[in-house]
Amino acid sequence: MRMRRFVPGLAVGVAAAALIAGTAGAGSAASSEASPKPQARTQQLVGAPEHGEERVPAVGRRWAAAWTTGDTRDLARLYTRDAVYTDRALNLVFRGSKGVEEWETGSRQLIGNLKFEATGGFRGGDGVVVEGVFSGHIVGAPRPFAVPLVTVLRLRGNLIQSSNDYYNRGEILSESGLPADWTPPGS
Repeated sequence: MRMRRFVPGLAVGVAAAALIAGTAGAGSAASSEASPKPQARTQQLVGAPEHGEERVPAVGRRWAAAWTTGDTRDLARLYTRDAVYTDRALNLVFRGSKGVEEWETGSRQLIGNLKFEATGGFRGGDGVVVEGVFSGHIVGAPRPFAVPLVTVLRLRGNLIQSSNDYYNRGEILSESGLPADWTPPGS
């Protein structure tokens, strides 16, 4: 596996732009009474590599840990019943907590030793950005992979209403020793 140096601030910057774009799209649908006080809107940018996980918002830490447990219900429990989980690299969308469970089950069937290590993140309003390293070993691939991933979570109360994963599929295939046009068996 190639060793790579991750630049914590870069991925958080990209995710911040996605988070802000999503917030701007909400428009005037939100009541001014529901708007948080100015000091509550302050976003904390974090990502110190040696202490990153400690500074990731709690829901982001739970999200990352759920990907590591192996029990597909752990991840699904973090989502609302009408949640939407989107993998932007693969252009796949899964709906509802059952869809989230289906997505994790399929991911685990394709990728052995699947992990997500949270290294940084921040929260702003109803959005959370989690930055980290996505790793595993695609079944049948010559080598494992470890690539940066950013996930943007939208919350409803204490549950995730939607999530969007951003990572480089080509980088995963390259690190795994697979051709750029590779597709999973049976697809």
